[in-house]
Amino acid sequence: MATQATASATAETDLRYHLHPMTRTSNRNVEDVTVIERAKGSYVTIDGRDYLDGLSGLGCVNIGYGNESVCSAAAEAMARLSYSHGFAGLTNENAALLASKLVAMNGGVFDRFFFASTGSDANESAIKIAYYYWLLRGQPEKRMLIARRHGYHGNTIVATSLTGLDLYHPQFGLPLPGLVRHADAPFHYKYGNGLDPDAFGLEAARSIERIILEVGADKIAAFVAEPIQATAGIIVPPSSYWAEVRRICDRHDILLIADEVVTGFGKTGEMFGYQKFGFEPDMMTLAKGLTSGYFPMSAVGVSKKVTSVLDASPDDFEHGFTYCAHPVGAAVALANIAVIENGLAQRVSREIEPAIVEGLKGVDQFGIVGDVRGIGVMAAVEFKAASGKEEDVAALCHRVNLGLFERGVIARELWGSVAFIFPLIVTVEELQRTFAALREVIAAVDADPE
Repeated sequence: MATQATASATAETDLRYHLHPMTRTSNRNVEDVTVIERAKGSYVTIDGRDYLDGLSGLGCVNIGYGNESVCSAAAEAMARLSYSHGFAGLTNENAALLASKLVAMNGGVFDRFFFASTGSDANESAIKIAYYYWLLRGQPEKRMLIARRHGYHGNTIVATSLTGLDLYHPQFGLPLPGLVRHADAPFHYKYGNGLDPDAFGLEAARSIERIILEVGADKIAAFVAEPIQATAGIIVPPSSYWAEVRRICDRHDILLIADEVVTGFGKTGEMFGYQKFGFEPDMMTLAKGLTSGYFPMSAVGVSKKVTSVLDASPDDFEHGFTYCAHPVGAAVALANIAVIENGLAQRVSREIEPAIVEGLKGVDQFGIVGDVRGIGVMAAVEFKAASGKEEDVAALCHRVNLGLFERGVIARELWGSVAFIFPLIVTVEELQRTFAALREVIAAVDADPE
């Protein structure tokens, strides 16, 4: 049983024994370790002080921390059936109910759901399903993948190869040679070049088709993309973009896989991002908001187009993980979805997004601000420096983020932007305080940008 150690003792133990993800390993000391002591609602406690978690963990704690109904569901499920798997047709009530629930939530766009543990292994699973699909269709040479610059899809080998952020590649010799080509990002602020947003959206989508024509559609298995590129700084595509992407994939017989690991479960004001942008993917990957981070669980939605081909094969589908269809994870997911459906998703468009829009009004008038963007509970302010140097932009971004933290707000620095992904339970008053603090910090940094 865990003991109630002091934060300093925890930091010292952690520094000695814990190899952290996404963290420098050299020359660290206890001051580099931040101990989260507890959390409740929209707040986490650090060194005895409560901070509004404007990032929802890592964009995953949709319903906030410590929801009693979800915690109770986890405890009851664990006491009843602490583990079961999904191999060889084995199942459990919670997994079956969750699959049925997700199909219903998507209005039949997906025929069945496969369960895993993380967003990365959900994306890997979707790729393997795509490969098997093309093998069964007699086209095993369709192996190459198209993703996008600035995209993020996880940290396993294929998921990192799909990722279009160079930071994640050099240490591991990725992307895998010949696996993936990266199309243009629908990032109007950075690449619009004077085009109006809709014209630029069409042009960004057509960069996918240029790759298809260069490589050959007979070599390409799937296009994989997030409805909104979250990790790159909340890049919201123009309204013209996704319909054109869907047409291109259909025209060239290429599967369209929507990575909804971040955007799923209410963050955009719709339950799923593809619904917000009015297109239907052939597969969809989910994680994060599936359980609001209360249990590691992910899913792949697979359309009838794909399952009908798989079902025609007499062979087993030779893919799976130890924790596929975990009964506790499924129970947590069902309870979490019930909370989201009980008014939380609806209030994103009704209350949260308007409050964010209001809070960000006029922020783009500061000299250090290059762009302000967002949708639903997601928003970002991108900075610019007179020098144009990335390191100077990063320094501005860091100062703003640190200023927010000093004022009790957690945000995240993402490639020159300070980004927010608020929990669906955040109040209008909390948003008002957050953006008042943001404006105050930006004004101070803008007055002394050096």
